[in-house]
Amino acid sequence: MNKTIFKMAVKNLFASKAKMIITLSLIGIGTFLVILGFGILNFSLQQTQEVCISDFSGDVLIAGKPEKDTVMVQLLGVFQTVSVSMDTPKMPYLVPFEKVKSKVESLPEVKGLTSSVFASGMLKILDLPDSWEAEDKNRSFFPYAQILGIEPESYKNLFDTINIYEGEYPKTSKGKFALVPRDLKEKFEKYYDRPLNLGDEILVTAFAGKARQQKVIITGFFDYAHPDTAIDGIAYFDVDTTRILADMTMGARVAAAIPDSVDLSLSEKSEDELFSDDSGADVIDTVQNSNTKIDYENLLGSTELRDRLNLADNEAWHHIVIKLKDSSKTQSVIRTLNDWFKEEGINAQAMSWESGMAMYYSAIEGTRILFITMLAILSVVVLIVIMNTLVVAVMQRSSEIGTMRAIGAKKGFVRKIFFAESFFMSCIGVLIGLVLALIAAAVVNAFDIRVGDILSVMFGGKQIRVSISIGSAVWTMAAMLLAGLAANWYPVRLALKISPLEAINR
Repeated sequence: MNKTIFKMAVKNLFASKAKMIITLSLIGIGTFLVILGFGILNFSLQQTQEVCISDFSGDVLIAGKPEKDTVMVQLLGVFQTVSVSMDTPKMPYLVPFEKVKSKVESLPEVKGLTSSVFASGMLKILDLPDSWEAEDKNRSFFPYAQILGIEPESYKNLFDTINIYEGEYPKTSKGKFALVPRDLKEKFEKYYDRPLNLGDEILVTAFAGKARQQKVIITGFFDYAHPDTAIDGIAYFDVDTTRILADMTMGARVAAAIPDSVDLSLSEKSEDELFSDDSGADVIDTVQNSNTKIDYENLLGSTELRDRLNLADNEAWHHIVIKLKDSSKTQSVIRTLNDWFKEEGINAQAMSWESGMAMYYSAIEGTRILFITMLAILSVVVLIVIMNTLVVAVMQRSSEIGTMRAIGAKKGFVRKIFFAESFFMSCIGVLIGLVLALIAAAVVNAFDIRVGDILSVMFGGKQIRVSISIGSAVWTMAAMLLAGLAANWYPVRLALKISPLEAINR
Protein backbone atom coordinates (compact mmCIF):
# COMPACT_ATOMS: atom_id res chain seq x y z
CA MET A 1 0.00 0.00 0.00
CA ASN A 2 1.59 3.29 -1.13
CA LYS A 3 1.58 6.50 0.91
CA THR A 4 -0.96 8.25 -1.33
CA ILE A 5 -3.60 5.58 -0.79
CA PHE A 6 -2.81 5.50 2.94
CA LYS A 7 -3.17 9.29 3.32
CA MET A 8 -6.38 9.42 1.29
CA ALA A 9 -7.91 6.53 3.26
CA VAL A 10 -7.14 8.15 6.62
CA LYS A 11 -8.39 11.53 5.41
CA ASN A 12 -11.63 10.03 4.14
CA LEU A 13 -12.23 8.23 7.44
CA PHE A 14 -12.00 11.41 9.49
CA ALA A 15 -14.05 13.29 6.91
CA SER A 16 -16.92 10.81 7.40
CA LYS A 17 -16.96 10.55 11.19
CA ALA A 18 -20.53 9.24 11.44
CA LYS A 19 -19.77 6.31 9.14
CA MET A 20 -16.54 5.60 10.99
CA ILE A 21 -18.19 5.62 14.43
CA ILE A 22 -21.02 3.32 13.33
CA THR A 23 -18.68 0.83 11.68
CA LEU A 24 -16.15 0.87 14.54
CA SER A 25 -18.95 0.35 17.08
CA LEU A 26 -20.44 -2.62 15.26
CA ILE A 27 -17.11 -4.37 14.69
CA GLY A 28 -15.95 -3.57 18.23
CA ILE A 29 -19.14 -4.83 19.88
CA GLY A 30 -19.13 -7.98 17.76
CA THR A 31 -15.50 -8.72 18.62
CA PHE A 32 -16.15 -8.01 22.30
CA LEU A 33 -19.12 -10.38 22.53
CA VAL A 34 -17.40 -13.19 20.65
CA ILE A 35 -14.14 -13.07 22.63
CA LEU A 36 -15.90 -12.71 25.98
CA GLY A 37 -18.42 -15.46 25.21
CA PHE A 38 -15.79 -17.93 24.11
CA GLY A 39 -13.72 -16.97 27.16
CA ILE A 40 -16.59 -18.04 29.44
CA LEU A 41 -17.06 -21.30 27.53
CA ASN A 42 -13.31 -21.99 27.54
CA PHE A 43 -13.23 -21.69 31.33
CA SER A 44 -16.31 -23.93 31.63
CA LEU A 45 -14.74 -26.63 29.49
CA GLN A 46 -11.36 -26.41 31.24
CA GLN A 47 -12.99 -26.58 34.67
CA THR A 48 -15.19 -29.54 33.76
CA GLN A 49 -12.28 -31.41 32.17
CA GLU A 50 -9.99 -30.89 35.15
CA VAL A 51 -12.64 -31.92 37.69
CA CYS A 52 -13.82 -34.97 35.72
CA ILE A 53 -10.29 -36.28 35.30
CA SER A 54 -9.07 -35.46 38.81
CA ASP A 55 -12.22 -36.50 40.73
CA PHE A 56 -14.36 -38.94 38.75
CA SER A 57 -13.47 -40.51 35.39
CA GLY A 58 -9.67 -40.37 35.45
CA ASP A 59 -7.72 -40.11 32.22
CA VAL A 60 -9.17 -43.35 30.81
CA LEU A 61 -12.42 -45.14 31.62
CA ILE A 62 -12.91 -48.80 30.69
CA ALA A 63 -16.46 -50.17 30.55
CA GLY A 64 -18.38 -52.96 28.89
CA LYS A 65 -19.58 -52.43 25.35
CA PRO A 66 -23.39 -52.31 24.83
CA GLU A 67 -25.16 -54.66 22.45
CA LYS A 68 -26.80 -51.79 20.53
CA ASP A 69 -25.06 -48.89 18.81
CA THR A 70 -27.80 -46.56 20.03
CA VAL A 71 -26.72 -47.08 23.65
CA MET A 72 -23.92 -45.02 25.19
CA VAL A 73 -22.07 -46.28 28.28
CA GLN A 74 -20.73 -43.72 30.75
CA LEU A 75 -19.39 -43.69 34.29
CA LEU A 76 -22.84 -42.71 35.58
CA GLY A 77 -25.03 -45.15 33.68
CA VAL A 78 -26.18 -45.90 30.16
CA PHE A 79 -28.15 -43.65 27.84
CA GLN A 80 -29.92 -44.14 24.54
CA THR A 81 -28.68 -41.76 21.86
CA VAL A 82 -31.82 -42.58 19.88
CA SER A 83 -34.92 -43.49 21.87
CA VAL A 84 -36.33 -46.59 20.18
CA SER A 85 -38.17 -48.13 23.14
CA MET A 86 -39.43 -47.39 26.62
CA ASP A 87 -37.15 -50.03 28.15
CA THR A 88 -34.18 -48.68 30.07
CA PRO A 89 -30.96 -50.23 28.74
CA LYS A 90 -28.93 -52.22 31.26
CA MET A 91 -25.37 -51.32 32.17
CA PRO A 92 -23.09 -53.96 30.59
CA TYR A 93 -20.68 -55.92 32.77
CA LEU A 94 -16.95 -55.58 32.26
CA VAL A 95 -15.81 -59.15 31.49
CA PRO A 96 -13.42 -60.88 31.80
CA PHE A 97 -12.63 -58.42 34.58
CA GLU A 98 -9.43 -59.95 35.95
CA LYS A 99 -7.91 -60.30 32.48
CA VAL A 100 -8.66 -56.68 31.62
CA LYS A 101 -7.34 -55.50 34.98
CA SER A 102 -4.09 -57.44 34.52
CA LYS A 103 -3.62 -55.88 31.09
CA VAL A 104 -4.12 -52.38 32.50
CA GLU A 105 -1.68 -53.00 35.34
CA SER A 106 0.95 -54.14 32.84
CA LEU A 107 0.92 -50.83 30.93
CA PRO A 108 3.92 -48.64 31.86
CA GLU A 109 1.91 -45.42 31.37
CA VAL A 110 -0.55 -46.31 34.17
CA LYS A 111 -0.15 -44.49 37.49
CA GLY A 112 -3.07 -46.14 39.29
CA LEU A 113 -6.53 -47.65 38.87
CA THR A 114 -9.71 -48.42 40.76
CA SER A 115 -12.87 -50.41 40.02
CA SER A 116 -16.49 -49.39 40.52
CA VAL A 117 -20.13 -50.30 40.05
CA PHE A 118 -22.99 -47.93 39.20
CA ALA A 119 -26.61 -47.84 40.31
CA SER A 120 -29.26 -45.17 40.70
CA GLY A 121 -32.28 -44.78 42.90
CA MET A 122 -34.41 -42.73 45.24
CA LEU A 123 -33.65 -42.27 48.92
CA LYS A 124 -36.70 -42.93 51.10
CA ILE A 125 -37.60 -42.80 54.76
CA LEU A 126 -37.90 -46.30 56.17
CA ASP A 127 -41.24 -45.96 57.98
CA LEU A 128 -42.94 -43.83 55.33
CA PRO A 129 -46.63 -44.79 54.85
CA ASP A 130 -47.79 -45.71 51.34
CA SER A 131 -50.30 -42.86 51.32
CA TRP A 132 -47.65 -40.20 51.98
CA GLU A 133 -47.07 -37.51 49.35
CA ALA A 134 -44.59 -34.66 49.32
CA GLU A 135 -45.90 -31.12 49.65
CA ASP A 136 -46.13 -29.18 46.40
CA LYS A 137 -43.43 -26.73 47.49
CA ASN A 138 -41.01 -29.61 48.15
CA ARG A 139 -41.58 -31.72 45.02
CA SER A 140 -38.67 -30.11 43.18
CA PHE A 141 -36.24 -31.47 45.80
CA PHE A 142 -36.61 -35.06 44.62
CA PRO A 143 -33.82 -37.04 46.41
CA TYR A 144 -32.55 -38.94 43.39
CA ALA A 145 -29.08 -40.41 43.82
CA GLN A 146 -26.47 -41.60 41.38
CA ILE A 147 -24.58 -44.26 43.29
CA LEU A 148 -21.01 -45.43 42.79
CA GLY A 149 -20.02 -48.63 44.55
CA ILE A 150 -16.32 -48.27 45.30
CA GLU A 151 -13.37 -49.99 46.94
CA PRO A 152 -12.42 -47.36 49.55
CA GLU A 153 -8.68 -48.05 49.60
CA SER A 154 -7.98 -47.94 45.86
CA TYR A 155 -10.46 -45.09 45.33
CA LYS A 156 -8.78 -42.95 47.98
CA ASN A 157 -5.37 -43.63 46.44
CA LEU A 158 -6.62 -42.41 43.06
CA PHE A 159 -9.04 -39.60 43.94
CA ASP A 160 -9.40 -36.88 46.57
CA THR A 161 -13.06 -36.35 45.66
CA ILE A 162 -14.62 -36.97 49.08
CA ASN A 163 -14.14 -34.48 51.93
CA ILE A 164 -15.95 -35.93 54.94
CA TYR A 165 -17.45 -33.28 57.25
CA GLU A 166 -19.48 -35.66 59.44
CA GLY A 167 -18.79 -39.34 60.03
CA GLU A 168 -15.73 -41.09 58.67
CA TYR A 169 -14.35 -42.48 55.45
CA PRO A 170 -14.40 -46.32 55.39
CA LYS A 171 -10.99 -47.88 56.00
CA THR A 172 -11.64 -51.21 54.25
CA SER A 173 -13.99 -52.78 51.71
CA LYS A 174 -15.26 -55.43 54.13
CA GLY A 175 -18.02 -53.46 55.84
CA LYS A 176 -21.08 -51.69 54.51
CA PHE A 177 -21.13 -47.91 54.19
CA ALA A 178 -23.15 -45.10 52.64
CA LEU A 179 -21.58 -41.68 52.06
CA VAL A 180 -24.07 -38.97 51.07
CA PRO A 181 -23.09 -35.56 49.59
CA ARG A 182 -24.29 -32.34 51.20
CA ASP A 183 -26.59 -31.38 48.32
CA LEU A 184 -28.35 -34.77 48.37
CA LYS A 185 -28.75 -34.57 52.16
CA GLU A 186 -30.40 -31.14 51.81
CA LYS A 187 -32.75 -32.41 49.09
CA PHE A 188 -33.74 -35.38 51.26
CA GLU A 189 -34.50 -33.12 54.24
CA LYS A 190 -36.53 -30.64 52.17
CA TYR A 191 -38.46 -33.33 50.30
CA TYR A 192 -39.48 -35.29 53.41
CA ASP A 193 -39.44 -32.27 55.74
CA ARG A 194 -37.38 -34.08 58.36
CA PRO A 195 -33.64 -34.23 59.19
CA LEU A 196 -31.23 -36.88 57.94
CA ASN A 197 -28.63 -37.74 60.56
CA LEU A 198 -25.55 -39.88 60.86
CA GLY A 199 -26.53 -43.47 61.68
CA ASP A 200 -30.05 -43.18 60.24
CA GLU A 201 -31.31 -46.21 58.33
CA ILE A 202 -33.01 -45.35 55.04
CA LEU A 203 -34.39 -47.23 52.07
CA VAL A 204 -32.92 -46.97 48.57
CA THR A 205 -35.22 -47.91 45.70
CA ALA A 206 -33.53 -48.60 42.38
CA PHE A 207 -35.21 -47.29 39.22
CA ALA A 208 -33.87 -49.28 36.27
CA GLY A 209 -35.44 -52.64 35.48
CA LYS A 210 -37.43 -54.46 38.15
CA ALA A 211 -37.94 -52.85 41.55
CA ARG A 212 -35.04 -53.41 43.94
CA GLN A 213 -34.72 -52.04 47.44
CA GLN A 214 -31.93 -52.00 49.98
CA LYS A 215 -31.72 -50.68 53.51
CA VAL A 216 -28.59 -48.66 54.17
CA ILE A 217 -27.20 -46.94 57.25
CA ILE A 218 -25.74 -43.47 56.71
CA THR A 219 -22.08 -43.57 57.73
CA GLY A 220 -20.93 -40.17 56.51
CA PHE A 221 -21.74 -36.85 54.88
CA PHE A 222 -19.25 -35.15 52.57
CA ASP A 223 -18.47 -32.20 50.34
CA TYR A 224 -16.95 -32.62 46.90
CA ALA A 225 -13.36 -31.51 46.47
CA HIS A 226 -14.63 -29.11 43.77
CA PRO A 227 -18.16 -28.13 44.86
CA ASP A 228 -18.57 -25.34 42.28
CA THR A 229 -19.03 -27.69 39.33
CA ALA A 230 -22.34 -28.95 37.96
CA ILE A 231 -21.46 -32.51 39.01
CA ASP A 232 -23.52 -33.40 42.07
CA GLY A 233 -25.94 -35.96 43.49
CA ILE A 234 -23.33 -38.76 43.47
CA ALA A 235 -23.35 -40.93 46.61
CA TYR A 236 -20.76 -43.58 47.47
CA PHE A 237 -21.87 -46.99 48.76
CA ASP A 238 -20.10 -50.27 49.41
CA VAL A 239 -19.78 -52.43 46.31
CA ASP A 240 -22.12 -55.26 47.36
CA THR A 241 -25.04 -52.96 48.19
CA THR A 242 -24.59 -51.18 44.87
CA ARG A 243 -24.42 -54.49 43.02
CA ILE A 244 -27.77 -55.58 44.44
CA LEU A 245 -29.33 -52.22 43.50
CA ALA A 246 -27.90 -52.65 39.98
CA ASP A 247 -29.27 -56.23 39.80
CA MET A 248 -25.75 -57.64 39.68
CA THR A 249 -26.72 -60.72 41.68
CA MET A 250 -25.93 -64.42 41.48
CA GLY A 251 -29.42 -64.92 40.09
CA ALA A 252 -28.70 -62.49 37.26
CA ARG A 253 -25.52 -64.41 36.45
CA VAL A 254 -27.40 -67.73 36.37
CA ALA A 255 -30.11 -66.23 34.14
CA ALA A 256 -27.47 -64.87 31.75
CA ALA A 257 -25.89 -68.32 31.52
CA ILE A 258 -29.12 -70.08 30.43
CA PRO A 259 -28.67 -71.23 26.80
CA ASP A 260 -31.01 -69.97 24.09
CA SER A 261 -32.25 -73.53 23.44
CA VAL A 262 -34.07 -73.65 26.78
CA ASP A 263 -37.83 -72.97 26.49
CA LEU A 264 -38.62 -69.97 28.72
CA SER A 265 -42.07 -69.30 27.30
CA LEU A 266 -43.80 -69.98 30.64
CA SER A 267 -41.82 -67.19 32.29
CA GLU A 268 -43.37 -64.73 29.86
CA LYS A 269 -46.96 -65.65 30.76
CA SER A 270 -49.05 -63.67 33.22
CA GLU A 271 -50.61 -65.12 36.38
CA ASP A 272 -54.06 -65.16 34.76
CA GLU A 273 -52.75 -67.16 31.80
CA LEU A 274 -51.02 -69.67 34.06
CA PHE A 275 -53.87 -70.28 36.51
CA SER A 276 -57.12 -69.29 34.76
CA ASP A 277 -58.03 -72.90 33.85
CA ASP A 278 -57.68 -74.30 37.37
CA SER A 279 -60.91 -75.32 39.07
CA GLY A 280 -61.24 -73.49 42.36
CA ALA A 281 -63.87 -75.98 43.57
CA ASP A 282 -61.51 -78.94 43.08
CA VAL A 283 -58.83 -77.22 45.10
CA ILE A 284 -61.27 -76.45 47.93
CA ASP A 285 -62.61 -80.06 47.99
CA THR A 286 -59.10 -81.44 48.09
CA VAL A 287 -58.15 -79.25 51.03
CA GLN A 288 -61.37 -80.00 52.92
CA ASN A 289 -61.13 -83.77 52.41
CA SER A 290 -57.49 -83.93 53.39
CA ASN A 291 -56.61 -84.93 56.92
CA THR A 292 -53.06 -83.67 56.50
CA LYS A 293 -52.15 -80.56 58.43
CA ILE A 294 -50.77 -77.85 56.14
CA ASP A 295 -47.55 -76.12 57.22
CA TYR A 296 -48.17 -72.64 55.83
CA GLU A 297 -44.82 -71.28 57.01
CA ASN A 298 -42.93 -73.80 54.87
CA LEU A 299 -45.42 -73.95 52.03
CA LEU A 300 -42.77 -72.91 49.48
CA GLY A 301 -40.16 -75.26 50.86
CA SER A 302 -36.57 -74.22 51.48
CA THR A 303 -35.70 -70.65 50.43
CA GLU A 304 -31.96 -71.23 50.71
CA LEU A 305 -31.44 -71.28 46.94
CA ARG A 306 -33.50 -68.12 46.46
CA ASP A 307 -31.52 -66.33 49.16
CA ARG A 308 -28.24 -67.36 47.55
CA LEU A 309 -29.39 -66.16 44.14
CA ASN A 310 -30.26 -62.77 45.64
CA LEU A 311 -26.72 -62.30 46.96
CA ALA A 312 -24.42 -59.83 45.21
CA ASP A 313 -22.23 -61.22 42.45
CA ASN A 314 -18.80 -60.39 43.89
CA GLU A 315 -17.12 -60.88 40.51
CA ALA A 316 -19.28 -58.35 38.67
CA TRP A 317 -17.95 -54.87 37.82
CA HIS A 318 -18.98 -52.00 35.56
CA HIS A 319 -15.79 -49.92 35.22
CA ILE A 320 -12.08 -49.62 35.65
CA VAL A 321 -10.92 -46.02 36.07
CA ILE A 322 -7.30 -45.24 35.17
CA LYS A 323 -5.00 -42.33 35.89
CA LEU A 324 -1.86 -41.96 33.81
CA LYS A 325 1.59 -40.70 34.69
CA ASP A 326 1.36 -38.36 31.71
CA SER A 327 -2.12 -37.22 30.63
CA SER A 328 -0.82 -36.29 27.17
CA LYS A 329 -0.61 -40.04 26.41
CA THR A 330 -4.34 -40.57 26.98
CA GLN A 331 -5.28 -41.13 23.33
CA SER A 332 -2.32 -43.47 22.81
CA VAL A 333 -3.35 -45.63 25.78
CA ILE A 334 -6.98 -45.66 24.61
CA ARG A 335 -5.93 -46.87 21.15
CA THR A 336 -3.67 -49.54 22.67
CA LEU A 337 -6.43 -50.89 24.90
CA ASN A 338 -9.14 -50.85 22.24
CA ASP A 339 -6.84 -52.64 19.77
CA TRP A 340 -6.11 -55.26 22.45
CA PHE A 341 -9.82 -55.70 23.21
CA LYS A 342 -10.46 -56.30 19.52
CA GLU A 343 -7.61 -58.81 19.21
CA GLU A 344 -8.73 -60.75 22.30
CA GLY A 345 -12.41 -60.65 21.38
CA ILE A 346 -13.28 -58.81 24.60
CA ASN A 347 -16.53 -56.86 24.58
CA ALA A 348 -15.12 -53.76 26.28
CA GLN A 349 -14.15 -50.21 25.38
CA ALA A 350 -11.68 -47.62 26.61
CA MET A 351 -12.71 -43.97 26.45
CA SER A 352 -11.62 -40.48 27.47
CA TRP A 353 -13.41 -38.19 29.90
CA GLU A 354 -15.49 -36.65 27.08
CA SER A 355 -17.24 -40.00 26.59
CA GLY A 356 -17.00 -41.21 30.19
CA MET A 357 -18.71 -38.05 31.49
CA ALA A 358 -20.64 -37.29 28.30
CA MET A 359 -23.73 -35.92 30.06
CA TYR A 360 -21.68 -32.99 31.40
CA TYR A 361 -19.46 -32.56 28.35
CA SER A 362 -22.44 -32.56 25.97
CA ALA A 363 -24.19 -29.90 28.09
CA ILE A 364 -21.25 -27.53 27.59
CA GLU A 365 -20.99 -28.45 23.91
CA GLY A 366 -24.70 -27.76 23.52
CA THR A 367 -24.19 -24.32 25.06
CA ARG A 368 -21.25 -23.76 22.72
CA ILE A 369 -23.33 -24.68 19.65
CA LEU A 370 -26.16 -22.41 20.82
CA PHE A 371 -23.68 -19.60 21.39
CA ILE A 372 -22.05 -20.05 17.98
CA THR A 373 -25.48 -20.04 16.32
CA MET A 374 -26.40 -16.79 18.05
CA LEU A 375 -23.07 -15.24 17.07
CA ALA A 376 -23.53 -16.32 13.46
CA ILE A 377 -26.92 -14.59 13.35
CA LEU A 378 -25.41 -11.52 15.03
CA SER A 379 -22.54 -11.49 12.53
CA VAL A 380 -24.91 -11.56 9.57
CA VAL A 381 -26.89 -8.66 11.03
CA VAL A 382 -23.70 -6.67 11.68
CA LEU A 383 -22.46 -7.45 8.17
CA ILE A 384 -25.68 -6.17 6.61
CA VAL A 385 -25.66 -2.99 8.70
CA ILE A 386 -22.01 -2.27 7.83
CA MET A 387 -22.71 -2.93 4.15
CA ASN A 388 -25.69 -0.57 4.15
CA THR A 389 -23.62 2.10 5.88
CA LEU A 390 -20.87 1.77 3.28
CA VAL A 391 -23.38 1.84 0.41
CA VAL A 392 -24.77 5.14 1.70
CA ALA A 393 -21.21 6.45 2.04
CA VAL A 394 -20.43 5.47 -1.55
CA MET A 395 -23.52 7.24 -2.86
CA GLN A 396 -22.56 10.36 -0.92
CA ARG A 397 -19.07 10.27 -2.41
CA SER A 398 -20.11 9.60 -6.01
CA SER A 399 -18.92 13.02 -7.21
CA GLU A 400 -15.56 12.46 -5.53
CA ILE A 401 -15.24 9.08 -7.22
CA GLY A 402 -16.18 10.58 -10.59
CA THR A 403 -13.62 13.38 -10.22
CA MET A 404 -10.85 10.86 -9.44
CA ARG A 405 -11.87 8.76 -12.42
CA ALA A 406 -12.02 11.89 -14.65
CA ILE A 407 -8.45 12.94 -13.82
CA GLY A 408 -7.13 9.47 -14.64
CA ALA A 409 -7.60 7.29 -11.55
CA LYS A 410 -8.12 3.68 -12.55
CA LYS A 411 -10.65 1.30 -11.03
CA GLY A 412 -7.88 -0.53 -9.16
CA PHE A 413 -6.81 2.71 -7.46
CA VAL A 414 -10.36 3.50 -6.30
CA ARG A 415 -10.80 -0.10 -5.13
CA LYS A 416 -7.61 0.09 -3.04
CA ILE A 417 -8.75 3.30 -1.35
CA PHE A 418 -12.05 1.79 -0.26
CA PHE A 419 -10.46 -1.45 0.91
CA ALA A 420 -7.82 0.52 2.80
CA GLU A 421 -10.54 2.45 4.61
CA SER A 422 -12.37 -0.78 5.46
CA PHE A 423 -9.14 -2.44 6.59
CA PHE A 424 -8.25 0.41 8.95
CA MET A 425 -11.75 0.55 10.43
CA SER A 426 -11.83 -3.23 10.90
CA CYS A 427 -8.41 -3.29 12.59
CA ILE A 428 -9.29 -0.45 14.96
CA GLY A 429 -12.72 -1.96 15.72
CA VAL A 430 -11.21 -5.38 16.42
CA LEU A 431 -8.58 -3.90 18.74
CA ILE A 432 -11.24 -1.91 20.60
CA GLY A 433 -13.32 -5.08 21.02
CA LEU A 434 -10.28 -7.03 22.27
CA VAL A 435 -9.40 -4.37 24.84
CA LEU A 436 -13.00 -4.21 26.06
CA ALA A 437 -13.13 -8.01 26.33
CA LEU A 438 -9.90 -8.09 28.38
CA ILE A 439 -11.24 -5.38 30.70
CA ALA A 440 -14.57 -7.20 31.08
CA ALA A 441 -12.75 -10.48 31.79
CA ALA A 442 -10.71 -8.83 34.54
CA VAL A 443 -13.88 -7.38 36.08
CA VAL A 444 -15.79 -10.69 35.92
CA ASN A 445 -12.87 -12.64 37.40
CA ALA A 446 -12.51 -10.11 40.21
CA PHE A 447 -16.04 -10.82 41.47
CA ASP A 448 -17.51 -14.11 42.67
CA ILE A 449 -20.30 -14.32 40.09
CA ARG A 450 -22.43 -17.41 40.65
CA VAL A 451 -25.41 -18.89 38.81
CA GLY A 452 -28.24 -21.26 39.71
CA ASP A 453 -28.49 -25.00 39.14
CA ILE A 454 -29.97 -24.79 35.62
CA LEU A 455 -27.35 -22.39 34.26
CA SER A 456 -24.60 -24.28 36.10
CA VAL A 457 -25.33 -27.32 33.92
CA MET A 458 -25.03 -25.20 30.76
CA PHE A 459 -21.77 -23.58 31.85
CA GLY A 460 -20.22 -26.54 33.67
CA GLY A 461 -20.25 -24.91 37.09
CA LYS A 462 -21.84 -22.47 39.47
CA GLN A 463 -19.03 -19.92 39.23
CA ILE A 464 -18.67 -17.82 36.09
CA ARG A 465 -15.15 -16.88 35.09
CA VAL A 466 -13.47 -15.91 31.82
CA SER A 467 -10.43 -17.59 30.30
CA ILE A 468 -9.48 -15.91 27.02
CA SER A 469 -7.17 -18.10 24.99
CA ILE A 470 -4.76 -16.66 22.43
CA GLY A 471 -6.12 -18.98 19.77
CA SER A 472 -9.76 -17.94 20.18
CA ALA A 473 -8.80 -14.24 20.32
CA VAL A 474 -6.73 -14.47 17.11
CA TRP A 475 -9.45 -16.50 15.36
CA THR A 476 -12.13 -13.98 16.36
CA MET A 477 -10.05 -10.98 15.30
CA ALA A 478 -9.30 -12.58 11.93
CA ALA A 479 -12.97 -13.47 11.40
CA MET A 480 -14.19 -9.96 12.22
CA LEU A 481 -11.48 -8.45 10.01
CA LEU A 482 -12.56 -10.60 7.08
CA ALA A 483 -16.20 -9.75 7.79
CA GLY A 484 -15.38 -6.03 7.61
CA LEU A 485 -13.57 -6.48 4.31
CA ALA A 486 -16.36 -8.67 2.93
CA ALA A 487 -18.93 -6.01 3.81
CA ASN A 488 -16.97 -3.60 1.62
CA TRP A 489 -17.14 -5.77 -1.49
CA TYR A 490 -20.62 -4.76 -2.74
CA PRO A 491 -20.25 -0.99 -2.05
CA VAL A 492 -16.91 -0.93 -3.91
CA ARG A 493 -18.42 -2.80 -6.82
CA LEU A 494 -21.25 -0.27 -6.85
CA ALA A 495 -18.78 2.62 -6.80
CA LEU A 496 -16.80 1.27 -9.75
CA LYS A 497 -19.95 1.05 -11.87
CA ILE A 498 -20.37 4.82 -11.73
CA SER A 499 -19.01 6.49 -14.89
CA PRO A 500 -16.92 9.67 -14.44
CA LEU A 501 -19.41 11.84 -16.37
CA GLU A 502 -22.41 10.48 -14.42
CA ALA A 503 -20.65 10.98 -11.09
CA ILE A 504 -19.68 14.61 -11.88
CA ASN A 505 -23.21 15.44 -13.02
CA ARG A 506 -24.57 14.20 -9.63
